[in-house]
Amino acid sequence: MLWTDAFEHKYVQEIGTMNVFFIIGNTTVTPDLENGTILAGVSRDSAIVVLKELGLTVEEKPVSIDSIIEAHKAGLLKEVFGTGTAATISMIRELKYKDYVMEFDVQHWKTAPELKRRLTNIREGKSPDTYNWMLPVS
Repeated sequence: MLWTDAFEHKYVQEIGTMNVFFIIGNTTVTPDLENGTILAGVSRDSAIVVLKELGLTVEEKPVSIDSIIEAHKAGLLKEVFGTGTAATISMIRELKYKDYVMEFDVQHWKTAPELKRRLTNIREGKSPDTYNWMLPVS
């Protein structure tokens, strides 16, 4: 479920209970934290850091559903995914807004799977945690 703002139902907020990211061309767009409706989170912040390391520009800004549909129609919307504590990265196969359906072939995606792989490897100790994200719990 893609949540939009409560007032205009124009701006994307979250996908399910996760932060949402859209890869449009070589830019990753995600709703900003300015209005206090989007939760700042470790998964979100970690994803932003790794996406930048993968060479993508990350823009945190208001994201209108109309801009997402326009990018999809133009063939520029490459990937859509959510970030959350339990799921880490969840790829989105379909979005529907009113009568417009956007379907995605997640089997051919490169960025979201690589992002998930890198975060999982850090979490599972298969890659070094150069960010000091992992803390021992006693």
